[in-house]
Amino acid sequence: MKSKFTPRVLVSALILALGVGGAAYAMNPERCGPAGGRMEQHMEYHMKEMSRLHDELKLNARQQALWQDAEQFSRSSMREMGERMRKQREETLAMVSKPGADLRAVLTQMDELRDAGRKQREAARDRWLTVYDALDAAQKEKARLFLKSKLERGGPGGPWHSAAPAGPARD
Repeated sequence: MKSKFTPRVLVSALILALGVGGAAYAMNPERCGPAGGRMEQHMEYHMKEMSRLHDELKLNARQQALWQDAEQFSRSSMREMGERMRKQREETLAMVSKPGADLRAVLTQMDELRDAGRKQREAARDRWLTVYDALDAAQKEKARLFLKSKLERGGPGGPWHSAAPAGPARD
């Protein structure tokens, strides 16, 4: 009697299971700590550093309004994305818990969440770049040195970096 489970089928199933499991694990904010997890902690760390830059820049009223808008947008975007990720995780677990679950649909939903997150980060980055554009030459230099300092310490370049949640400049 010939087995239906050839090595090729077993390896394919294992790869697919690891892919879904890895994505679900990565989307699990609960493993990162209570009440928000790592994303929110990361955002708070960046915002503390940004407040240091804010103090150094000595913004005028227009710049201050742009800064507050970018900061508020970044914070609300991060909270919203965290909620979406928690909801997505619950939906994904419910979908894969059903026999005969369509893993292609699950992965498509995960891709859509990732794309929405990218768009949200880009929108936040654009707001910070609006702040940057409103700075004078001396303020831009301070922002450049701030970015350089973060890069030298091994950080992603701050919130204005495309992979980070918020920030003022790209140079």
